[in-house]
Amino acid sequence: MPYTASTHRPTPQRGFSLVEILVGMVVGLVVTIIIYQVVATNEGMKRTTTAGADAQQNGMFSLSAIERDIRGAGWGMPSADVLRCDLTFTYLDDGSASGPVPNFPQGPLRIIDGGTGAGASDTVTVMWGSSVRANVRNLLLQNVTANPADGAAAGLQPLSKVGMSATGGFVWLTDDAGNCALARITASVPNPAQPDSVLLSHEPATGSAAQPNYNPPSSYMSAQGWPASYSATPRIYDVGALTQRSYSVVGGSLMAQDYFSNSALVQVANNVVALKAWYGISDAGSQAVNNWVPATNGAAGNWALPTADDAKRIKAVRLAVVVRSSLKERLAPGATACTITTVAPQSWVGGPPIDLGNDPDWRCYRYRSFETVVPLRNVLWANLS
Repeated sequence: MPYTASTHRPTPQRGFSLVEILVGMVVGLVVTIIIYQVVATNEGMKRTTTAGADAQQNGMFSLSAIERDIRGAGWGMPSADVLRCDLTFTYLDDGSASGPVPNFPQGPLRIIDGGTGAGASDTVTVMWGSSVRANVRNLLLQNVTANPADGAAAGLQPLSKVGMSATGGFVWLTDDAGNCALARITASVPNPAQPDSVLLSHEPATGSAAQPNYNPPSSYMSAQGWPASYSATPRIYDVGALTQRSYSVVGGSLMAQDYFSNSALVQVANNVVALKAWYGISDAGSQAVNNWVPATNGAAGNWALPTADDAKRIKAVRLAVVVRSSLKERLAPGATACTITTVAPQSWVGGPPIDLGNDPDWRCYRYRSFETVVPLRNVLWANLS
């Protein structure tokens, strides 16, 4: 057949119609929404799991750090003598301010009650020394004057040099009149009048942040009512290097502060929202805890500032640390307010309340409370009653 245009007309090309394209787009959007929902759900579960693991770690680490120090409280200290002091004198000059050592517990441990207001937390302060002979009572050869001036005559003259730490260590100065003072040894030289003894100086100096001064000048001692002399069987106890560590909650973190090494606040753990503590006390003459009291002045006694006799009745601490998740939980579909947490966490059954009202978004987080009881083993071993 001869070639003609009609017999060899091009075959028309077929494609997707508009309807088919629209159907494909709808199917694709449905699949995308399903994938997004799966990813969003998985991400939410991941956030919750990760935040819960972080809270678990922060809570356990915080509780462990405080518990470890409470168990060591009172080591290297003459607790039996200093806990019965009627007046306790301390001094700290860090270059920016001077006065008594802040939060000084006198004994192994002290709780400062933070109250029950929004965001309120307690402060727990523990203290221990490094000397293995801290309970060795060392009488002095002479009465001690209040003014620690230069020269051997104004220094401390212990009956024996046994157990005396090197220069830079701390000593407790006590007497039978109920006076106690903390001093830092600035020099130690042989005592020519007593071959088996030394002359210890505790002279004041200009304090700085890097090298604080713990020995006050005579003008400060006179103004603050320090004893003019220690004449009722004066004695000293060597405690070596002294540690006073305070734990508190600041800005959503558990912070520690050491006043005899570095007074700066150091973060222990983040996302800690509350720290609560009570004393476990015994009856006079007993070692068994039979009551739990907050560090307040109330019907059960003044445990904010316990007397010398009551301080010896403190045998344990009940402690709670409350932590929160590091990330906010997502709002439920259509919700305008967080309802992840509707009731504030509990310290322990019958314990102090936790008020998180200082944070308007507190309901957007998950919380966990870690609680334990810690015995003051060095107080129990000392058989104080």
